[in-house]
Amino acid sequence: MSDPDKALLNQTESKLRKGLKIELRWFFAVVILVGVAGFTIGHLRDALLLVFGCYLFWFFHRLYALESWVSEARKGGPGDHEFNGIWEEIVEDIKLMHGRYEKDRHRLQAVVNRVQEMTAALSDGVILLDTRARLDWWNVAATAMFGFKPIDRGNHINNIVRNPDFQKYFERGDFSEPLDVESSRREDQHLQVEIHPFGQGEHLLVVREVSRLIKLEQMRRDFVANVSHELRTPLTVIRGYVETLLDSPALSTAMSRALMQMQAQTMRMTTLINDLITLSKLETDNRNTGVEPVHLNALVNSVFNDARALNDNHLYENKIPEELDLLGSEKELRSALSNLIVNAVKYTPETSTIRVFCEHNREYLQIHVADNGPGIDPKHIPRLTERFYRVDAGRSSAVGGTGLGLAIVKHVLLRHDGYLNIRSQPGKGTTFTCCIPMERVIDQEALNVG
Repeated sequence: MSDPDKALLNQTESKLRKGLKIELRWFFAVVILVGVAGFTIGHLRDALLLVFGCYLFWFFHRLYALESWVSEARKGGPGDHEFNGIWEEIVEDIKLMHGRYEKDRHRLQAVVNRVQEMTAALSDGVILLDTRARLDWWNVAATAMFGFKPIDRGNHINNIVRNPDFQKYFERGDFSEPLDVESSRREDQHLQVEIHPFGQGEHLLVVREVSRLIKLEQMRRDFVANVSHELRTPLTVIRGYVETLLDSPALSTAMSRALMQMQAQTMRMTTLINDLITLSKLETDNRNTGVEPVHLNALVNSVFNDARALNDNHLYENKIPEELDLLGSEKELRSALSNLIVNAVKYTPETSTIRVFCEHNREYLQIHVADNGPGIDPKHIPRLTERFYRVDAGRSSAVGGTGLGLAIVKHVLLRHDGYLNIRSQPGKGTTFTCCIPMERVIDQEALNVG
């Protein structure tokens, strides 16, 4: 509060105290005077009733005048008045509060106008929703993205933005990750929506155009896919000639050693290219294809048989319930489980135990692939699913790893609406957990049986 306001408030309080004293002084003076006169003529009670009656009439008359003045003040602001005494002080207090309110209102309006001017200059769309998810305000960029019109104000956001993915995203209420959607106004426009709840159930939507990033990502995928396919043919030819030369009986020891190294490297390159092609297909293929019942126990047994061919000195435990079936792609789920189990075989000592078992909660079925190997330092875990990331580059090369296995697992689970969780501790083994929504479990009673 400014110094002039404080001075005016103190002055008003002083006047109020003075006005009240004067009011009381006049009232008691009149009561005493009329009381003495009434007592003199023998009608004290009637005289006092007359005084109180007149005072009440005068009080309500001034109260009515004050209410009329306040009603006029509501329409056009506080105007002139013809009050005195305590009533004048009440009017001055009302004027003071009104002036303070107007100052605050103008200051807040200036802040709002400034914020709107700044957001209007943004290239990102900004949308404000009220507590009922109705459009309250938006900037120019949002108008260009969604085609908002003034008549849209007050309508529910789902009635204006008619995108099924956006509507599901908004109704789910989990805004920890942004949503990428295609624009309904332009076919080549891609938008990223971030929703930030604030206040008492209100929402702030920030929408930015990511068409360029999407195109760059698509170019990268196409490049990797095309290069992988182009390299597969020459590698196949080289590998064939190397195998033919190795069958020759006239090779020297040095030449035979060189050809064997060439064969090992061509096989490694072939594996890498196959993984790149698999990863490219997972990123680009339609997610809704290949949704079929998958018998999980039999799938794990099949992958275990492949792992035994790689190393039969490990112990394999399949604790998946016999009756457990999932809706998904058997080929993709086999690829994910095979990568996890083969990794456990490659990176754990012989005689280690590899267990596959499952748990569940209300939202997800959790398929665990656990080993009791050397474990992984926690600092590496956040980056394990990155392409070509290696905890130990030398050891990974020695066992023939491509650095793409966990990236493939991650994308397989994303295509099944799930995610990968990794828990590990050096010296105490590692557990990879495939979390898949319970909606994909065909018979959930099978989990209780298992």
